[in-house]
Amino acid sequence: MSMNHLRLSVLLLSQLCIGVQAAPIKLTPLQIKSLGIETAALTRHAGSLSPGMPASVQIPDGQMRVVAAPVAGLVLATLVTEGEPVRRGQVLARLSSPELIGLQGGLAQAAASMNLAQDTAQRDAGLLREGIIAESRARVSAAALAQAKAALNAQRASLRAQGLSDTAISRAERGEGYASEITLTAPIDGIVLARLATLGSRVEAATALYTIASMNPLWIEIDAPADVAARVKTGMKVELPGRQMRASVLRVLPGAGAAQTVRIRARVENVNIGADTTLRAGQSVSARIEGLGGGQEWRVPVKAVAREAGKSYVFVRRADGFEARPVTVLSQSANAVSLAGEFKPGEMIAVAGIAALKSAWLGAADAQ
Repeated sequence: MSMNHLRLSVLLLSQLCIGVQAAPIKLTPLQIKSLGIETAALTRHAGSLSPGMPASVQIPDGQMRVVAAPVAGLVLATLVTEGEPVRRGQVLARLSSPELIGLQGGLAQAAASMNLAQDTAQRDAGLLREGIIAESRARVSAAALAQAKAALNAQRASLRAQGLSDTAISRAERGEGYASEITLTAPIDGIVLARLATLGSRVEAATALYTIASMNPLWIEIDAPADVAARVKTGMKVELPGRQMRASVLRVLPGAGAAQTVRIRARVENVNIGADTTLRAGQSVSARIEGLGGGQEWRVPVKAVAREAGKSYVFVRRADGFEARPVTVLSQSANAVSLAGEFKPGEMIAVAGIAALKSAWLGAADAQ
């Protein structure tokens, strides 16, 4: 800009700051040109984003399993460690348990009792057909057989729950031999979050040995300001800057935190696009929610927004100059701002010469 042009701009600005009303900022076309003010049409933007908000990655309820020792025993082997992927049914550890032998002995006794009850019931049924015994006696035998079968099935289920294989259960039931070791397997496909089992240690029944979690999908827990949360609806898309994945809002949780933020829960498919993009439980990320302008969302250049006293404004073209109109910034990138405000399609805003317009506007306000 030449010195003469600069002097003209300063002179015009000084004149504008005297007796000018706060709205509108009255300017002639020549003054607008001299101050370097340029305009552009507003662009409606249907997919505006919220500002980046802090969020954390959480594992959804129902996707975590704890593998515990079914009986007291000695840890003979640990076959996986923290961070390893596992498949359902994969062996995690082996235990040796004297208590297990006693349980198998109980199974053999239950099998023997069931066989005896079965023989008695069959004999009494034959005697009843021949009219040798009363019907009540046959009924007692049949009831005893039913109880014996139930007891045997309960013993089988108990040993199966202890991790004993069907082959080992059948051998114990026939009295052919008792197993002293059991294997613990993964109940789901997932990742080992924690290995609490220590090789050679003795554990009690119900002692947690492994924690396994399915990592797909995951939850994104967003800490949002209350005014942002008030505009969020189920199904809105969530962008995770720097990652090739998007989430979708599940719900806005009730209540506010200590910092007066509201928790928003979103669901994301944790697809393994690359080592740097896969999400991990407990990880801190940034999240931005799309579509928060309620239909009044506009895209403008960053330089078009003026800020004063903690508020944001754009200068809208009028027939006699410009008007400073308040707006709400929804998101901002390096070059553009998405905002919400009361505009009409086709309105023009200033995109250059903003400093001159702001000075004129504030100067007029001071003059009032």
